Amino acid sequence: MISEDIKYKLMSDFSDFQNITRKFYNKEISVAEYKGLSGKFGSYAERGGNSSMCRWRFEGGRILPDQMKFMSDMIRRYDLGHMHFTMGQSIQFHRLNGETVLALYEACSEHGIYNRGAGGDNPTNLAASVLRGIDPHETFDISPYVSALSDYMIEQVPYLKLPRKFKVAIDNGIDDAPHATMKDFGFHLTANGTFDVYACGGIGPSPQMGIKVGEDVAPVDILYYVKAMFMVFMNYGNYKQHSKARSRFLPEFMGGQEKFLSVYHETLDMVKEMEQLTINPADYAVPISKVGAVDDAVLNYRIGKQKQEGLYYVEYHPAAGFVEVPHFLDALEYASGLHQVEMRLTPDQSVYIINLTADEAREMVKLLPISAENTFESSISCVGNTICQIGIQDSNGLLNSIFRHLKANDVDTSKLPRLYVSGCPHSCGVHQIGTIGFHGSVKMVDKKPQPGFALMDGGSDEIGTEQFGKMIATIEAVRIPLFIEELANILNSNDAVDYATWRKEHNDEYMALVEKYN
Repeated sequence: MISEDIKYKLMSDFSDFQNITRKFYNKEISVAEYKGLSGKFGSYAERGGNSSMCRWRFEGGRILPDQMKFMSDMIRRYDLGHMHFTMGQSIQFHRLNGETVLALYEACSEHGIYNRGAGGDNPTNLAASVLRGIDPHETFDISPYVSALSDYMIEQVPYLKLPRKFKVAIDNGIDDAPHATMKDFGFHLTANGTFDVYACGGIGPSPQMGIKVGEDVAPVDILYYVKAMFMVFMNYGNYKQHSKARSRFLPEFMGGQEKFLSVYHETLDMVKEMEQLTINPADYAVPISKVGAVDDAVLNYRIGKQKQEGLYYVEYHPAAGFVEVPHFLDALEYASGLHQVEMRLTPDQSVYIINLTADEAREMVKLLPISAENTFESSISCVGNTICQIGIQDSNGLLNSIFRHLKANDVDTSKLPRLYVSGCPHSCGVHQIGTIGFHGSVKMVDKKPQPGFALMDGGSDEIGTEQFGKMIATIEAVRIPLFIEELANILNSNDAVDYATWRKEHNDEYMALVEKYN
């Protein structure tokens, strides 16, 4: 838990946020000026400049019962009808007026929910393996270290002046969703119960895999590593060129990877000598005492089994992360009254409700009936240009048009892979690591520009085989649902169990299909 002093510091400049927000809605400052000022408060104006979003940050993505109750109260009080699960294990509320943003910001801080550090040039929300502590396959519970790292990052916000935003991830060794090897800073759990540490990774323009800066690091020592990286980034980062300020450009800016590693390890040695940042996991442990009756008949695509006896979890993955608010309200109010139940936001636009008995899991699925039922239906999209100021195309609209088209034509989607769709090259939909990814572009048709999407091929976020995809085509947006339909029909007429298996033996056939729509 962060101290009262830190809570005070995080709210100490709230009056600044009030002033700039009211100036913006009184048309006294521009959209661009407001964006540069409001970002650190976790809020941005939306396209058109007549509404805003606010982003809620939770410790390691955990939503506790009192926070569920608070969220349901806020949804009802302010009629929050546009709710989105982000790729950063946060929640965004959209289409808000300025006064609502300010009221939510102030109320959130009283319930351990932070907007600071959820945007701007801050250490952003920590991405962490969602099933930590409950996964029957895990060899080591990283939960205490997730809590310690999350608290430490938010505690540093008042004291850091970073060149750009800074994304941190930690995984449990089997869950690749946090992307620990390709974030600004990441901790990947090894088979030894230690962490390999990576720095200066990033997705977006000029993507980079992380550089290994630590090997077999004891979990209790991870804060030393992140503190050293904060110091190197602040001392050597590029504050003059915004487009080159992310940490993935830092080694080049410093004169090369060898120079970066030398400075980093010198700084790490100094931090270890001067500071006391060793984690006591007992300070952060949250034992699960709840048990239930074993009833594995409940298991299906959405309901999984925990390692705790008789407990289960439910996944809720709404299309492209946009929440069906009336259903989610019911789920919040039901879950908030259950013993030791919590929600955990994921890095792929879904939420898991954990520590449920079998009967509670069945009830939760009834309350949240509209959710992905296979890998393809769990496809990912950023919010797109109908909301985002810098989006080129409507990524969310594209994904939903694909879903509608396939459903209308009764297409079996069980063999299709997950799609990753971004409205622009910035990769908020992480298109660069998708087996099939798209980013917003323009397609010339009969010498006239039309909405289009670049097709990315061959990306992977699987631990051990991480790689960025390559652009192989640009397809007119209106033709992409037809492309996906034809791909599904080809897969369904083949004996292969899924797209990845089929692709290994039919690369030429796939490339011919791409060329047909290119």
